[in-house]
Amino acid sequence: MAGLTANDYRQQLFALLPPGIVWNSDLDSTLQRLLAGQAREFARIDERAIALLAESDPRQALYTFEEWEASYGLPSACAPAGQSMADRRAALIGRIVGRGGMTIQDYLDLAEGFGYVGAQVTEFREATVEVDTPTGHAGAVIGDDMNDAVWDLTWRVLLPNGVVRESVIDEAVIGDPLRSWGDELIECSLRHAAPSWLILQIGYLEG
Repeated sequence: MAGLTANDYRQQLFALLPPGIVWNSDLDSTLQRLLAGQAREFARIDERAIALLAESDPRQALYTFEEWEASYGLPSACAPAGQSMADRRAALIGRIVGRGGMTIQDYLDLAEGFGYVGAQVTEFREATVEVDTPTGHAGAVIGDDMNDAVWDLTWRVLLPNGVVRESVIDEAVIGDPLRSWGDELIECSLRHAAPSWLILQIGYLEG
C-alpha cells in the first residue's frame, strides 16, 4: 500500500489556491518551494500512518513490538530478555497462537508459531487385556508396547530438526546474530503450556 508522495501533495495544495495567473507554477518559484515544504510534511505523516498499519500485525511490528510482548507476558522464563529479535518474535508468535486449550492441535499450532511446521504429537495408552467389546477391541494387541497406567498421561511431541531463524533487514537490532538455532525456546514453551498432569516427551524428527 503506497501513500501520496510529496509531489502529489504539492499539486493538491496548488489546486486549492484560488484560480488566477498570479500563482506561479514554476517549480523553482517561491510559491512552489513553499508548497513543496508543506507537502513534505503531509507525505511524512502519510508514510507514518501506513507504517502504523503494519504495527497491528505482530509478525511485522517494529515500533510497537515491546507493547505486543508486554501484552502476552514477555519476556518470560522461556523467552528471557537479551534474545535476538528473531527469537523474540518467534516467542511472541508462539505465545499468541498457543494460548489456551489442551488438544493436540493446540500443541501443533504452538510449534508452528515457533517455525516448527510439520510437528507430530503421539498419545499413548495403558496396555490392557480386555477382550472384544460392543464398541470394538479395547485392549492391547500383538506388537503394542507394554505400557503401564502412567502412559495414559503421556504425550510425545516430535519436532522438525534443524529449524534456523535468520535476521531480517530493518527488523534486526544491533548485536543480533545473522542467524540463530537451537531448541531451548520451543522446548521450554511446550513444557510451560502443558498442564500439570501431562508427562510431555519432546523429540526430533530425522532428516
